[in-house]
Amino acid sequence: MHLPALLATAVDSWASFYDGHRAVSVTVRYLHLLGLLVGGGTALAADRAILKSSRSGPEQRAGLVDALRASHRVVVPALVVVVTTGALMTLADTETFFASRLYWSKLGLVALLLLNGLGLLAAERAAASGRPQGWLRLGLAAAASLVLWLSILFAGVWLTVAA
Repeated sequence: MHLPALLATAVDSWASFYDGHRAVSVTVRYLHLLGLLVGGGTALAADRAILKSSRSGPEQRAGLVDALRASHRVVVPALVVVVTTGALMTLADTETFFASRLYWSKLGLVALLLLNGLGLLAAERAAASGRPQGWLRLGLAAAASLVLWLSILFAGVWLTVAA
């Protein structure tokens, strides 16, 4: 048996298991939503604080950089849960998801969110070092993050209705 056939068998086995065990499918979906709620909620709160900081002085901004760094300890593991459970749900119904433009659009938004996260980290370092462009870049990355998290949520809801 070559790898693609083995992979197809594994995917079929997972899809059958997922479909045949309501507790498994509910738990996977619950963990996906939990990751979105915890990670996205933490990220949105941090994004709002960054955007609000445009009216703050350097002392408040220094504390904000520390809080932003602390938020990564929540957001990153939550994103791992979201990506893992998303992959499990996809593998449970590849025919539906792989044929869906909406699904690929949502994945594109997730990729943009991850890239924006890298940009946010770079902007965070620039802001912490006191570079003038750092806070501007941080604000732009926070605004993009806010829009992307909400767009991903919308696309996910739409996908559940369309699938």
